[in-house]
Amino acid sequence: MSENGDPAKPVASGVRLTHSEESQTGPWSGSMAQSRPSLNPLVAVLLAVGAVVVLFGVGAAAERYGNKEPAAAAVTTAPTKKATVKPPGIDDAVRDGQFEFIVSRVDCAQTSLGVEHLKRTAQGKFCVVSLSVRNISDDSQYFLGHAQKAIDAAGTSYGNDEIAGVYVNRDTQTFLQKLGPGERVVGKLVFDVPKAVTLTTLELHDSLLSGGVEVKLR
Repeated sequence: MSENGDPAKPVASGVRLTHSEESQTGPWSGSMAQSRPSLNPLVAVLLAVGAVVVLFGVGAAAERYGNKEPAAAAVTTAPTKKATVKPPGIDDAVRDGQFEFIVSRVDCAQTSLGVEHLKRTAQGKFCVVSLSVRNISDDSQYFLGHAQKAIDAAGTSYGNDEIAGVYVNRDTQTFLQKLGPGERVVGKLVFDVPKAVTLTTLELHDSLLSGGVEVKLR
């Protein structure tokens, strides 16, 4: 019986409240229940954009790394050597002015030239140069022996000994005559040089005032 005199209602045994009912009657029911805070929409948008940017950057980096080609090995080229032009020498044709010269032999073993009483003795030794001269112009011209020079290793020049040249060219009169156009003669030049000297170069001219051309003897 209740306090006001009404008979008390029996409570059925074995009856359990449901979860919803329990929550409604529990200590967190009504205004005391706390709700989960909602996410700010602006922050959500910013987070989404940031995630897209990060994913895009990672993808681009991966693509760049995958397509990167290995650096080409440095190619080293050996320095090219300049072609050395060999100066003209024995048996080479050279030209100065109206003449073409070919030196065929140099003999420095003699100290005297000529026969019997017609003999010339060197102060040192004679260097006899055998050569051919051809007139390549359209005019006749003399070959002048005294216009020719021989040079040693020290740069000292020696003139042609014309008297000794007469002895060695006694069978060749053409050195004393004009050479016609296209005409070619063979003769010898003689240089009286010290015994210790070695000739290295001949300087040949078509006249006393021409520039000359060099022929290397060594």
